[in-house]
Amino acid sequence: MVGVPHLKELSAKYRERGFEILACTNEDPAKVEEWLKKNPVNYGVVSKAPGVSTYISMGTGVPRGWVISADGKIAFSGKPADITGAMVEEWLKDCPAAKIENKLSRELNAAVSNYNAGKLGKALAEAEKYETSEKSEVAVDAKFVAEKVRKAMGWRKDEAKRYREEGEWLKLATLLEEDARVYDGVAYAEECATEAKTVKASPEYKTANAANEMLARIKARKDLKGDALVRELEKVIAKYPDTPAGKEAAAMKAKAEAPVAAPAKGK
Repeated sequence: MVGVPHLKELSAKYRERGFEILACTNEDPAKVEEWLKKNPVNYGVVSKAPGVSTYISMGTGVPRGWVISADGKIAFSGKPADITGAMVEEWLKDCPAAKIENKLSRELNAAVSNYNAGKLGKALAEAEKYETSEKSEVAVDAKFVAEKVRKAMGWRKDEAKRYREEGEWLKLATLLEEDARVYDGVAYAEECATEAKTVKASPEYKTANAANEMLARIKARKDLKGDALVRELEKVIAKYPDTPAGKEAAAMKAKAEAPVAAPAKGK
């Protein structure tokens, strides 16, 4: 974070448009918290977060960054210092903004109000009323709002599809329940609510949830280290090998068993 001060500028300028920055470090949380008191930032910082340090290899050399698009694809991988405002503008050009700041036709007031309040279903329903308006400027504005919502909805559907394919039943249920609320007012919300109930009643969801709870209990035990930690993780792996929690437990076990590199000798 010290080496990439411009991230604060990018966060300040683009956060409202949906560009979120999250810094990850393997440093001790207490040290990070103390450092942040003296060097405050305007974006999220996580330290030794479960799943983060086991999924991403973070060394002590040059900082590395990834930009993940709304549809879950890697848009950038490299040095955070190389990220420019022009690059962010390009990534955000087709991204639905967090809020609509444009001055639109008064007929779209309700649609804009709902959109800015996060009620995308109601925003879409209102916008669709005017997409075929005889007033061209009203029809254009209505299409502008409606397309923003439809694009966001399309990304969510793609994300749900990916969760189904990967067997991420907990994430799928959470997404569906969120969308049932956010898109209330259109048919998609009803579809999400129905599928969420089906998913949560499935044996796959119940198994994944039990595995997740078992791993969470292990993570909460600060006394578990070394062989004791490995033994507990092996129980999750043996009982729930094909679940996301089982796979995370396997990654944690591998890290716990990895030999610690000896410190380099000074010359």
